[in-house]
Amino acid sequence: MASALWGKIYYRDTYAGELRQEPGGRCVFTYDVTYLENRSPAIAFTLPRQAEPFICEEGLHPFFDNLVAEGWLRNAQARALKINLNNRFALLLAFGHDCAGAVSVIDPNPVIAAIDLGDPTASAALASRASLSGVQPKVLAVKESGRFRPARSNETAHFIAKLPSGALMDIVENEYLTTVASRAMLPGDKVASVEIASVEGIDGSALLVERFDRLRSGTRIHFEEFNQLLGRRSGDDKYDASYDEMGAFIRNTPSCTPVDAGRLYRRILSCFLTGNTDAHLKNFAMFHTNEGLRLTPAYDLVAAALYPQFRQLALTVGTAANLTIEGVRPKHLLSLGEAFGLDADAALKVVNAFGDRRGAVEKAVLLAAKKANAEQLGQNLLEHMEHRWNGSFASTGQFLSKKRSGGGES
Repeated sequence: MASALWGKIYYRDTYAGELRQEPGGRCVFTYDVTYLENRSPAIAFTLPRQAEPFICEEGLHPFFDNLVAEGWLRNAQARALKINLNNRFALLLAFGHDCAGAVSVIDPNPVIAAIDLGDPTASAALASRASLSGVQPKVLAVKESGRFRPARSNETAHFIAKLPSGALMDIVENEYLTTVASRAMLPGDKVASVEIASVEGIDGSALLVERFDRLRSGTRIHFEEFNQLLGRRSGDDKYDASYDEMGAFIRNTPSCTPVDAGRLYRRILSCFLTGNTDAHLKNFAMFHTNEGLRLTPAYDLVAAALYPQFRQLALTVGTAANLTIEGVRPKHLLSLGEAFGLDADAALKVVNAFGDRRGAVEKAVLLAAKKANAEQLGQNLLEHMEHRWNGSFASTGQFLSKKRSGGGES
């Protein structure tokens, strides 16, 4: 376990400030004076540059709280440190060397000893001292001579290896095919690069996701998930929101651009089409750039609706809460477009564009499914998309005409 109750915060390789946990659980982040004098960037949207400390009475500030590992990895970290799962400060302090984005949390008195839980996968995940979001088992990986292996401590990892998860044994192939379908649906947009491969020392195949927050040089590229941008804590807060809130954030934040509002609207509609029902706030993010906040590539694309227990949308659409994927109607597609700054005609144009891509999507999915030896899963995904097209998208133009003529809603 970490031997101190404070950590050094770095932005890339520059010391940015101190994060301290006080008696009673209150956490304080203070920017370094030199960091501020050098006009270095804010480490988070909700932590603007200022000399005064940021005080969070309820534990870690949401930005840092969202850097703590989740699910399987958090459990493994807690077991290795022999601490309670809820000791989030200690978890981040011990494993904050490699977090998503450009910020790292460094323990001034780290425990150097190797961690071995008797489980090769867990031990490989802990060795890199990384803190990763998501409940699915995953390890950081590097590629050498065309092969993948787990990353070592203090080594720059350019890939995340996502592994089969519990009863969802085909989730690797599912995310691969859903990503392929999404890329075919969103020409001109950026989608995470993925491939299925084996990782040295780990049984079975993994989905290797190339990290968009690391350059080949090792430079860290900073980004924040919408859970962080909106000041929400990790955990269930990522579900306690609406898709509309992301549209409002982009439209009302001066450092954002309206182009990204339209781009994010298209991505959300693609989630509806593929059945990506678990598309929550942590599955959408924005880069910090010199020009302002800009969308990262689309990522974490899984047709969760192919599993019967995941039929409900992760977030609210407008005021429509607890919508199932089958419950999405043309009125929801158009109202969501309005939240992202698109009038009805512009939103309809987006919807119809998905129809124009149906042939390209089918071809891409069938080819990828054959390559992954997952033909039946590919057929299931295409059938689901056909149902969703016929169930809501195809009738959007008719609905709009009927609404304008006073024919009511559907």
